[in-house]
Amino acid sequence: MATSEHKFSIDELIHALLRAQGIHEGHWALNVEFLATGTAANSPAGPGKTLPALLVSVASATLVRTENPVHGTVDAAVANPRRRVADAKPARARKPHTSTLQ
Repeated sequence: MATSEHKFSIDELIHALLRAQGIHEGHWALNVEFLATGTAANSPAGPGKTLPALLVSVASATLVRTENPVHGTVDAAVANPRRRVADAKPARARKPHTSTLQ
């Protein structure tokens, strides 16, 4: 059964980003940049009444390499280990072309 939603923990997101970027070494954390803007929002107290509000947007997410393993970092060597040559799938052998014309 297909689902229309997939939820990721921060660690799962870092793992996926490390694999997507082909990063195999170092300890990495996720930095999320937020933008905050003051605005006015409708009040639940009644129509036509507004309250000061804060709108927070996610602007970007950045993988950040850290010098030491600390809480919240992911080791790329564990999350996305390099494939050893012995583990790699062998290339399929091509069949030689044979012509039926003579």
